[in-house]
Amino acid sequence: MIPVTPLVVACDESGNDGENLLSGESMVFAHASVTLAPDEAAELMAEVRARTQSQTTELKSKTILQPRHQATAKWLLSHPSLVDHSSVHLTHKKYFLVAKMFDSTAEELAHELGYDIYETGSALAGVNRLFFRGPLSYGAAWDRFLLTFQEFMRSKDALEAEQSLSRLIESMLELLSDKDAIARDVLGTVFAGLSHLGSLSKLQLGQGTEERLRTMDPLISAVGAAVHFWGSRSGRPVELVHDAAKELTPVKIEWAKRSLARPEDIAPSRQGMGSELTDVRLVDSKDDSRVQVADLLAGIGRVVGESLVNEPQHPLSPSLLPIVSGASLWPISENMKIENAREAMRSQF
Repeated sequence: MIPVTPLVVACDESGNDGENLLSGESMVFAHASVTLAPDEAAELMAEVRARTQSQTTELKSKTILQPRHQATAKWLLSHPSLVDHSSVHLTHKKYFLVAKMFDSTAEELAHELGYDIYETGSALAGVNRLFFRGPLSYGAAWDRFLLTFQEFMRSKDALEAEQSLSRLIESMLELLSDKDAIARDVLGTVFAGLSHLGSLSKLQLGQGTEERLRTMDPLISAVGAAVHFWGSRSGRPVELVHDAAKELTPVKIEWAKRSLARPEDIAPSRQGMGSELTDVRLVDSKDDSRVQVADLLAGIGRVVGESLVNEPQHPLSPSLLPIVSGASLWPISENMKIENAREAMRSQF
């Protein structure tokens, strides 16, 4: 069999505060990827530089996001060379935290019992019910609860993790004592799966692994989403060229390769939906015009995402939305209904 040449995908990010999902500088993390040829990307960047009259050594997204350059940003987003060759994956950080909590407890329990709640849509519906109904049920106590979960996940050692877990259980029991809360049933499934947090904590602390895996850093999941998106679309293996990021260590890259190749380990319904990541090359963005284009798209994505959270919507929203990934980690109230959630999951794979 003749080897298939990997599709080269260039990536950059914006709004990453690592695992500090609740109190960082941004509420939204954006990860952009492009499959442009180097000369195409160089031409785009030259035109952007000319239109903005930028004199900086490396033109970054903060330049094109200036109000006076909005027309240039719209021009870039609608450029023919980016059609079918660009994607922006958005992560709503608080939603991502809720999803991590649900997946590491309720979903793990279901998996242990032999149920694939990804296939049924129950996983996505459960996450959205928690996200939307939690604040309605518990008010400020809900945010304190989420902060306690984040503290547990970011524990520096086993003792701190044990103490944080005790506080998390106390906080959860307090919430569950309100028998009239509309989020109580879903929160109860999280409580039932609490025993599974121990194994996740070991990964977070690096116990039995080569290094800490930091599963709450949204960059890791966004990279996986990019590989799956471009691999599925092209039918080819994927090689990433990514702006230098300290979390993309050799150990984590190998872990990502294994996880992407065997999605059925997470959910049997994903059998045969694996993606092949051949390599991740970390570069300095100033040396690669493709990554520079991705930087512009990621910066626009983060700002537009922030506006979607806060309202009013940013003027660039209509131009960006056509290239926003359907696998973005974003709360959608309609997905509280299991039939909608099931259809949304199927559309991603």
